[in-house]
Amino acid sequence: MVGEVGKAKMANLDVVTEDVILERIAKGEHAQDLMKEYDIGNKLWYRWIDSVEGRRTRYNLAMAEAGHFYANRAVNTAQSATPETVNLARLQVDTDKWMAAKRNAGYDTRQRDVAINISVNDLHAQAAALLNNVIEGDAVEVHDDGD
Repeated sequence: MVGEVGKAKMANLDVVTEDVILERIAKGEHAQDLMKEYDIGNKLWYRWIDSVEGRRTRYNLAMAEAGHFYANRAVNTAQSATPETVNLARLQVDTDKWMAAKRNAGYDTRQRDVAINISVNDLHAQAAALLNNVIEGDAVEVHDDGD
């Protein structure tokens, strides 16, 4: 249940407007920074996000757009690196790649492992069934007409 103070904080976000807040997120601002600016906690923030139908979807789209922002910034950082700044640039690029992947799954470049379980007993059973079909098949008599 939200108290009067919580309702007032959520109302303050409505005054700022959803469009302004989501645009700032899409341009790469962190939700935590906005929460601090508007003096609202995680629980109330997400309650505000879910308080209007469709806002969660728009929030997720803004987060995905932020992924593009971070990916673009990583490319720009890498391309403008100099021999003197390469180590700092590498750290910045890695951080921006991570931020892009967190906000937009399309930028997640981690290798996906595929688990395959093969039972040796199952393989033996399949091989035995194949052999059994060959052994129980119809025999054909072969004649050598050359002699």
